[in-house]
Amino acid sequence: MRLISLAPDGSVNSELKRYPIIDNNLPPQLRNFCTLTTNLICQNLPTGAKQAGDYTFNLTVIPKQVEGETEIAKNTPTVKIKPVPPKPATPVNIIYFKVNNLDVSEKQKYIYEVNKDRQPVDIIVSWQVEDGEDIKVELLPFGDVQKPQGSKNYTLSKPPSSVTITLRVTNKAGEQKTQSVTIDTVEFSRLTQPQTPTPGGTAPGGTAPGGTAPGGTAPGGASPSPSSPDRLSPIELPPKPD
Repeated sequence: MRLISLAPDGSVNSELKRYPIIDNNLPPQLRNFCTLTTNLICQNLPTGAKQAGDYTFNLTVIPKQVEGETEIAKNTPTVKIKPVPPKPATPVNIIYFKVNNLDVSEKQKYIYEVNKDRQPVDIIVSWQVEDGEDIKVELLPFGDVQKPQGSKNYTLSKPPSSVTITLRVTNKAGEQKTQSVTIDTVEFSRLTQPQTPTPGGTAPGGTAPGGTAPGGTAPGGASPSPSSPDRLSPIELPPKPD
């Protein structure tokens, strides 16, 4: 017995298979798929056809060399093997995008007062998106990121400055989602320290004898001095969004 497959143009498009049946004994290749009594019945016999395309299978039974017996051949109707459909695109979904653990979806702009004479200050940008083999994650203007979840330290620029950071997620179908946040820096303002009344001074709103009215300067005196330059202003500590 011989099995072969032909393409629509008549060319062979699968490997020729031969199954010798001798003395009514099935060969090993047929034993799991065929039974032989008066008739040979086979089911789910592998054909070897693996590629997508159109196939016509030809089965030929070749009798022993007995006078008067001829080959018996039969073709199947055309069998279409379709390619495996591609996996659907992964849904595009931003689970969160945060600045210093504050969600960007709730606030899209942050203003930080920064002392440009002190050491640089960092903020933390973090994200998580729905993962998939076709998902591309970008943190602009920094470029591609390899992980669907992660974080990045960003050093605030010297004031004044403004930068927009965008999380962009794209799948193979071209579907896209973005979230953006704007980070501004401004110079912080030093506040004057409140003066402590001296003994014999005035109550709030009053004037000491020989003194000056609020806002004035005592003779020979000086204006209230600014806060110590060595003391950190609260805004110089890990910055808080304004």
